[in-house]
Formats: sequence, structure tokens, C-alpha cells
Amino acid sequence: MALCVIVGSVIGSGIFLVPARIAQQLPAIGPILIAWIVGGLFSLAGALTLAELAARLPHAGGAYVYLREAYGPLPAFLFGWTEFLIVRSGSMATLAAAFALYAVQVVPCPPDWNPLLVEAALAMLAILLVGLINALGTHWGGGFQVLGTLLKVGALLTMIVLPFWLHRAEPALLTPIWKPAGGTIGFLAFMQAMVSVLWAYDGWMNSASLAEEIKDPERNIPRTLIGGVFILIGLYISVTLAYHLVLPLNQIADASTERGSPRAVSAEFFRVLLGAQGQLVISLIVMTSALIALNGSVLAGTRVYFAMARDGVFPSSLARIHPQRGTPVRSIALQTAWAMALVPTASLFILIPPPTTTTLPGWLRSTWSALHETPLYDFLYNYVIFGATVFYLFSILSVFRLRRLQPSRPGVYQTWGYPVTPIVFAVGSLVLLASMLVQSPLQSFAGLAIVLLGFPAYLVFRQRSEALRRSALTS
Repeated sequence: MALCVIVGSVIGSGIFLVPARIAQQLPAIGPILIAWIVGGLFSLAGALTLAELAARLPHAGGAYVYLREAYGPLPAFLFGWTEFLIVRSGSMATLAAAFALYAVQVVPCPPDWNPLLVEAALAMLAILLVGLINALGTHWGGGFQVLGTLLKVGALLTMIVLPFWLHRAEPALLTPIWKPAGGTIGFLAFMQAMVSVLWAYDGWMNSASLAEEIKDPERNIPRTLIGGVFILIGLYISVTLAYHLVLPLNQIADASTERGSPRAVSAEFFRVLLGAQGQLVISLIVMTSALIALNGSVLAGTRVYFAMARDGVFPSSLARIHPQRGTPVRSIALQTAWAMALVPTASLFILIPPPTTTTLPGWLRSTWSALHETPLYDFLYNYVIFGATVFYLFSILSVFRLRRLQPSRPGVYQTWGYPVTPIVFAVGSLVLLASMLVQSPLQSFAGLAIVLLGFPAYLVFRQRSEALRRSALTS
């Protein structure tokens, strides 16, 4: 089940949608494959390090626990705060947007309806559905995750084999190889593509949050983390090649997530291979895939809030388990509500055109204009990746401090390639963050502002926790 949480959470919507955006930014097959390989190796460097952290501290909460033990309660709280407000809930909203994008391909939006409003409503409905499934009981959420992951992996393997089975693979379509005619691919374009790639890989940290529920975690968490990332690298590179063996590069780039577009890259792939019926099949597959990834986010995210509530730095009600269902119902409800709220909030920037008044700073008007033309799906995953990368970076760096504070027990897994492996991850994270600040300033600074708001929130929760503790002692 832990392996299914990793693979099932990561394979959500990215591989079915972001290849179009990547082809727009990197119009040559060589750089596209390099981006997928670099993103996989970057995630693998993080997973190799995270495996040691999880083996050392096999407790519910994952990165929250590592940051608490390495740096103290405040950085750990800031992670949980950001996980709730940006990373976990934002991931859920993005996956739900992918579900909605393909849902309107199964049942087209009526011509007199606003497609963005329809997609937003469907996305919120998907989040609510998954929240209800997990609230019913852990066996429902866990069983749904295992079954859905097997279906998703089977679908990707079918996509890899199908072009060869139908004799429709065309190696001549793998052009241009290194650079577009009459141009080159710049560093900023490559880094912008990396944001899309890393969204597709996002979720490899999830099984660490379930450490208390995994048998023999010191042995099994490293195996699931490392094995899961290797599976993902192999699947993603193979599916990318399958796309490009069937569709010309310019057709992949045109199969974008633009607002109201009837196309998405995997739907175009199946349409070419199997006709209209194939497009319906892949739409149903992606809708299912997004729901399974949503489910994995709920399974992992609620464990972080549970650990925080247990430490007294989040509402204590989030640590309560339903006596019959065995689930943290209030934690699930809070996460579901916030994820649903993000969908209309992001939609407002897309629905409302930027004001023409000159009182707004020029950078704000230009950013708003860019967001107004940005699809809901793309808007949300840019919002997620910045906040996630900040705390993934600090979580991975905690291995250096924990090695000094807590000598490893005999037989516990240690990071392969240490100290180079965590350093590679840290350098890559810093480069990515700098690039996002330049290219997606509004989402990046919004994420940074939410992190900073965690400082006064921490003081409020700590004071409340101390007051409750003193009251209990006096009584």
C-alpha cells in the first residue's frame, strides 16, 4: 500500500497534460527527454535522502517530524502550515482541475455556459467526493488507492505498447532532435519546463507521512521510496516517447490546457490511434487517475495535521479519530474545504480581466494579465511547486543536522552517495526557486507570503496550547 501511495499519488494528471506545455517551452525531443531525466534524478536524490530520514524517524507526519527534530518546533510548524494552505490543498485543487478538464471532454460543456465555471464546479465536486470516501473509513481510502494505482499503471503500460501493437509508431516524428529550426532553447525556458516536469513527479514524499502505519518502516520505507521513483522515471520517459512516436511535436504543443480547449495531449494521442472512442477511453482513465491521486493526497496530508495537533500547534480536534470509522474526520473535512475554496479563488484571476487603471504597479498589471490568460490547471500547479520546493529543500537538508544530533542505529538505511546526493537536491531546488521568482512572481510571492503568515499563527497556537495546559494542571 505504501508503494501505491507513492506511485498512485504521483501519477495523477501531470503525464497526461504537461507534455503539451513542455513541448511549447522545449520544441525539440532531446531537451524534452533530458528534462524528464533531470526531473527524475532530482526526485531520486530527494527520495534517497528522505529514505534515511524516514528510517531514522518512522513517525506519522513525515517532513514535519524531521524538521521538528532537526530545527525545532517553529520550522516544523511552518512546514505544516504551508502544507495545509499551499502544498497539499493546492495539489488537490490542481488534480481536481485536471479531472474537470477531461470531464468536459466526456460530456461537452453547453455552448451558452462558461466553460471555466463548469470546470470549477466539477473540480470542487471531485474534491468533495474523495473527502467523503476517506471519511468513511481507512479501508475505503486504502483499498481505493491500491486498486486505482494498478489501473493507472496498467493504462500507462498500454499507452507505451499500443503504438507498436497497432504499427503506428513513427521514429521519423522524433524531430527536431536538439534545437528548433532557426533558434535555440534558453536556460529560462528549460527551467520553466522543469516546473511542469516536477509537478508530474510531485508526491514522492507521501509515504513518509504514513510511517507509523507501515510494517517494518526502517526497511520498507526506503524500498518503497526508491523503488517508486525508479518506476516513475521509467514510465514517464516511456510514455513521453510514445506521445512523440505518434504525434508531431507541434501537434503535442498545440494540445494545450488553454481555456475552453477541446484538446489535451493524451486525448489527442488516443484519438489518432483509436478514433473518437479512444478519446473517450483516455478521458475516463485520466479522470480516474486524478481521483486516485487526490485520494493519496488526503491519506498523506491528514497525517501531518494529526502530528501537529498532537504536538499542540494545530487545533486539538484534528487529532481526534472517529470511534467507529477510525479516520481523522475533522482533519479530512478541513483539508477538503480549503482545497475546494482554492478552486474559485484561482478562477477569479482568470474570470476577471485586469483593471485598466494606472494606479496599479506595472508589474502587477502585467502579471494579472498573464494569469487572466492562464488555464486553471496551470495556474494552480505553479502555485503548488514554489511552496513545496521550499520545504522539500529544508527537509532534505535536515539529514546533515540529524546525523550530528542522532547517531544512526546499526542496520538503519543511510543515504546512498552522501553528502553529494542531498547537496545535488539542494542546489537544484535553489535554482528552481530563483527561476520561479522570475517567471511566476505572483504565485511565488503569494506562496512566500503565506509562509511568513505562519510566524504569527505559530505564536497564537502556542499561546493557546500553553493556556490549555496550565488550565489542565490547575484543575
